Amino acid sequence: MSFIERYIWKNVLLSILITWLSLTMLDSFFAFLGELGDVSADTRYGNLQAFLYILMGAPKRLYDYFPTATLIGSLLGLGNLAANSELTAMRAAGISIRQIVLMTMKLGLALVVLVFVLGEWVAPRTEFAASSFKLQMQQKQLAVSEQGLWIKDGQRILNIRKLWSEKRLEGISIYRINLQEGRIDTITRAASADHDGQGWMMRDVQKQTIRADGVTNEKYAELRQDDLVPRQVLTIAAVKPNQLAAKELSEFIQHQRANDLSSSRFEQAFWQHFTIPLSTLVMLVIAAPFVFSFQRNAGAGQRIFIGIIIGISFFLLNRILGNVGLVYGIPPLLSATLPLLLFLAGGLWMLRRVR
Repeated sequence: MSFIERYIWKNVLLSILITWLSLTMLDSFFAFLGELGDVSADTRYGNLQAFLYILMGAPKRLYDYFPTATLIGSLLGLGNLAANSELTAMRAAGISIRQIVLMTMKLGLALVVLVFVLGEWVAPRTEFAASSFKLQMQQKQLAVSEQGLWIKDGQRILNIRKLWSEKRLEGISIYRINLQEGRIDTITRAASADHDGQGWMMRDVQKQTIRADGVTNEKYAELRQDDLVPRQVLTIAAVKPNQLAAKELSEFIQHQRANDLSSSRFEQAFWQHFTIPLSTLVMLVIAAPFVFSFQRNAGAGQRIFIGIIIGISFFLLNRILGNVGLVYGIPPLLSATLPLLLFLAGGLWMLRRVR
């Protein structure tokens, strides 16, 4: 790595990190103000719990804001070099615009790996932990632990290892309590359960009936249960697509397809695990023509404004196409990648016009 390349990396990376943290902290602050509306004296969810909830959700915000932070940060970093005539000096020394862009793209590749790791292994887990924490603090009949979700429903206590959606459960244990005798009557365990519109079909079921004279064991390949889990609990406790890693999403999509169920929402979330990191490179491509076109004429405020407008446009287009795709049946891969391809084409077109 040459001295000039290290110098460009240092300026651009510092600007990106400052912008990244600033955007995340600003959004976290407004999110905390919004959470204060959910604070209630009737639950254990107070101001401290709201702050911890926002803190646990910070990795997901870092992940979401990284493309925009890359755009604004690269505009500022390269813009400062242009304002100080350092880019002009580099070009006078024989370094072309193409070489400067390639240097920033090398930095972008390193950032893509960082963002992918953040989005694949860190953000989904912390987002799930944050949702589980808030759910546990607000709901008296629910509890979340390392063993999964615990639900108290009348004389039953349910443990669900994985609540994929409102129609798919895994690792179910049902303990039925005999309140008169103060003991457990039956223990029912099932590997999985699916809702078919009329009731729940549990699979690979083992049922233990406990009596004074002994324990009776029964096994079923399938067992129907109409009222397995309270409906309101499913609505608030189901795992959201953004709480799953790409591998988990892939497994769930395969299950949905095998059972002729819709998986569009989860397919879109799956492809976004790859398009969001790649959008980092696209943002660097878009930033370059603006910097070289304005050179010294644009101030930091103007560059920030340009970055915010482009970043908001990308975010809104991504969100709109995602929702439109779900409504009108557009393939999830297309709706997830189309904003990326459009902005990449626009960035390359502007870059070709730079002299």
